[in-house]
Amino acid sequence: MIDLHVHTWRCRHATGTAEEYVRAAAAAGITTLGFTEHLPLAPALAARIPDAAGYAMPASELAEYLADVTAAASLGDTLGVEVLCGIEIDAVPVALEHARTELGRHRFDVVLGSVHFIDDWAFDDPARRDGYADWNSSDLWERYFTDVVAAARTGLFDVMAHVDLVKKFGVWPEGSPRELYHTVANALASADVAVEVNTAGLRKPCRELYPGQDLLRALNDAGVPATIGSDAHAPGEVGAGGAEAREALIEAGYRSVLVFRGRKAEEVGIDDI
Repeated sequence: MIDLHVHTWRCRHATGTAEEYVRAAAAAGITTLGFTEHLPLAPALAARIPDAAGYAMPASELAEYLADVTAAASLGDTLGVEVLCGIEIDAVPVALEHARTELGRHRFDVVLGSVHFIDDWAFDDPARRDGYADWNSSDLWERYFTDVVAAARTGLFDVMAHVDLVKKFGVWPEGSPRELYHTVANALASADVAVEVNTAGLRKPCRELYPGQDLLRALNDAGVPATIGSDAHAPGEVGAGGAEAREALIEAGYRSVLVFRGRKAEEVGIDDI
């Protein structure tokens, strides 16, 4: 089984060291584990976001994070867990130049793009849920997916993470989102970016995978490849929901997933995960 999306204590809203994650992966039968800590927020973004220090590791710790993953890889070699070094980047417009600069400075195996902010609002933060009252739900979904598509089209990212995160707290558009799903799927296909089947949604109020089955099916129909991530924020969550992710992928028509090494995609058959 693969898990290409986990976070350690360094992001300031998770727990556990890299070593603890590797040991948990070995115990859970994970053979390929990708650390994808949040890239330090772009200064222009952090200046606008309340409590920004709680959303990503500080810039002063990026080198330490990379060293943590290198050490974890050595431990993984002894435990039968391949450890990959990745990063998750907040892909909002004000942060993109910062992302380009950092990606030019460091080598990663996989780069996740994600949208956690709409303007200055951290919409997936439970402490900021009151912000939903300021939006018509359909308008919110349109705006969120517009930002996701724009991020995908930058070419900076290998994978778009938790692609329908906007549903986290059970807020849905007023009508069917299927037309929007097809638009998004076709856009991601044109952008040549993969999508992550992120199991964290099973542990959130929406109680379903990111993406949900209708969107996942649309993504497969459009030819968007997929990978799997738990988005673990504690060692005990490593690999959580992996069986559900595999079942959803098969139901949507997928027969393989991707693993990224040195930012090059390698296909793995569904039967081999």
